[in-house]
Amino acid sequence: MLEIPRVEEVMMEGEECRALRPLWEEVFSEDSKEFTDYYFKEKAVHNRAFGLRIGEGCVSMLYLSPYRMMMRCGGGFAEQEINYIVGVATKEKYRHRGYMDRILRLALTSMKEKRQPFTFLMPANPRIYRPYSFTYIYDREIYLPKEQFPEETVSGRQFPKELAGRPYLTEKELQELAKFASAYLEKNYDLFIKRDMSYYRVMERELEAQNGRIYRLFGKDGALEGYFFYTEEEGRGEIQEAVFLAGKKNCPVCTSGRRQPVIMARVVDVQAMFSLLRTKTKEISWSVKIEDSILLQNNGVWQCRITPDRAFVCKKLQGEGEKSGGNGAECRAEVGQLTAWIFGYRKAEECFSFFREREKEGVLEKLNEIKKLGRVFINEIV
Repeated sequence: MLEIPRVEEVMMEGEECRALRPLWEEVFSEDSKEFTDYYFKEKAVHNRAFGLRIGEGCVSMLYLSPYRMMMRCGGGFAEQEINYIVGVATKEKYRHRGYMDRILRLALTSMKEKRQPFTFLMPANPRIYRPYSFTYIYDREIYLPKEQFPEETVSGRQFPKELAGRPYLTEKELQELAKFASAYLEKNYDLFIKRDMSYYRVMERELEAQNGRIYRLFGKDGALEGYFFYTEEEGRGEIQEAVFLAGKKNCPVCTSGRRQPVIMARVVDVQAMFSLLRTKTKEISWSVKIEDSILLQNNGVWQCRITPDRAFVCKKLQGEGEKSGGNGAECRAEVGQLTAWIFGYRKAEECFSFFREREKEGVLEKLNEIKKLGRVFINEIV
């Protein structure tokens, strides 16, 4: 008689997360030893990991990497811990048994219990995550070194000599870089990971593990005017991130004019997400029916009163307002569609259906009054 293996769910934190390195090395064999060393020394110990264990070892894993996310909220920014899903993998011989489904549901439930508004990931294959209501929210602009524009990338050695600098910046230089980046991102974006000195110190080590570094750009007066992250693996260079002032002259990188979808996201806690919404100029009252096939607590009709300064959100009890159709809701959205709308990736007309056609224009007017987190800037790898 065929024995069915016992599968045990495990959750790891801190140093425990390093125990999954053998599985990481087996599944992500394309990663260099230097990058894997970096990840398990600098990142994994600050993460939570979920695993499925059979016998002595885990056969499936997923990491939640916490980041301090800056989200535009009214006239300022709300700062909140948001998890980046990374390292989703299953041993080859254990695939197609539903293990990834099981572990992803565990992670989503864990984040829902912590009332995190959303989560995000960089998919190797977006088709894997669409059934879980993940949707793209960010297309990264592709930058290239000017010398070989538009087709080829070049070695960092071919950048102007004055950019070479040192592999590691001083504490003062890191503070200056963080101050510059924070001011630039707050002015130009609605959603980005907090930039401080420690962020750039860790990023230096990550780039070094990929044969790269941070290059800074200065004006004639010596003032910092921009920077970019450069990596080079298997002889191929890449600009991972570029930030520089508009009109910056003599910049060694330039945009290719192309964008690539890189980050998918999913609303995890509808109430927490709605609580971050603000309107442009006036107060609105809005009710919406949300459908979520995985996090069932999100299902139902949500009533929102949103102003330029705050949002009041509550879930309607089942049965209230039945006579008006849709349990009193003005429109309906599946949670993935809601995510695409909140982050400005899709228009309201594409994401919502309406219970009463004659009221559609009025509801769309409300939806367009709500500010979206549409200017996203997320370039992190792990």
